[in-house]
Amino acid sequence: MSWKKDLLAIPVKAAVFVERQLRTAKSLRTGETRCVLILEYDVFVGYCVHQTPLYEAIKRARPEVKIVVATWGMGAQLLRNSPYIDHLLETPKVSADFRATLSSLRRQLRERGLKPDCCLTGPSDSRTIVGLLAAASCNGWRGGYTLQPGLYHRSIDYDLNVSRLANNLRLANLIGIETSHIEPKVFYTGQDAAVAKGLLEPLRADGRPVLVAIAGSSGGNPTAWIEQRWAETICYAYKMLGYQIVFIGAPSDKVRIEQIQKLAGGIGVCLAGATSINQAAALIALSDLVVSINTGTAHVTRSVGTPAVILDIAWQKPLEWMVTDQAHIRLLRGPDQERAPDYCMEELTVEHVTAALTEMIELFPADEAAREARLAASLSDVELLRR
Repeated sequence: MSWKKDLLAIPVKAAVFVERQLRTAKSLRTGETRCVLILEYDVFVGYCVHQTPLYEAIKRARPEVKIVVATWGMGAQLLRNSPYIDHLLETPKVSADFRATLSSLRRQLRERGLKPDCCLTGPSDSRTIVGLLAAASCNGWRGGYTLQPGLYHRSIDYDLNVSRLANNLRLANLIGIETSHIEPKVFYTGQDAAVAKGLLEPLRADGRPVLVAIAGSSGGNPTAWIEQRWAETICYAYKMLGYQIVFIGAPSDKVRIEQIQKLAGGIGVCLAGATSINQAAALIALSDLVVSINTGTAHVTRSVGTPAVILDIAWQKPLEWMVTDQAHIRLLRGPDQERAPDYCMEELTVEHVTAALTEMIELFPADEAAREARLAASLSDVELLRR
């Protein structure tokens, strides 16, 4: 594999050489930062959600600083309504077409009159190609997480002793901002909320509260739970706890959800693929309880504050991704074990999950005022994507 590293070193060394010949980075004095460009190109939902506290931390501490985020696909959709971002630049996917991404990014910066003082990359965007994009698109200094420290003026190493969220917040330190914990937030518009209400209102016709089930897989990782156990849990929630069941997820989750519904005797309504990520956030906020595997939409659930039971994976420490100290989130996880291709959380039984759901309902009974408060907390009139 050393030959691949040698090949990667060529464009890195060339980029550094050209920069030294043609330009010098702007001042590294953090107090002079007035415009920061943040590249976000690894756009799994969990990565995007856990980086949202960074934007809030910067904007609250230094409201005069312009925050510019360059991203693509899901990243652009998830961030499009954030009140903490000043400019959202949607470009092609950098790993698919570097030249097209660079051209788009440069053009949009020029058209908006933006000249970032620095460019930052989070731990999910430490790849060399993102570092090269930072070097080619920003005349300012570069900082953050990278596999190529030679490209950056201020590189930092990932701290395994703190969460992904905390590592993201460390980027604010590079521009002189001290941070404390901030919860993730996914925002949506009034129109998104109206769509969510339109989907849920018919399901409340019989007076039942709503439980959202998120049963899909997670980014290719082995995180599925056994379908028969899902079916038994759904039956219990519907028949014994009195909840209407709504399945949400990606279009690719439909086949799995239909199989679970079949095993459960047809219980539940499948809305997989029926909403955007922002509409899904509003729908979750308007629901009463969530049961989910550790997946991107579980992090969206965290961001809107709906009570949830999360089935976590035993081969990954909860510290990195999961919240463990909030009463409205119950984390279920078995003993530590090695990662395996066919892992399906067999250590979590139906009894574990149904007991947790029953306890959460006692602590957080269905309440219309609580639903409306959650909905209002993430409503936004911001639209960052220009059409």
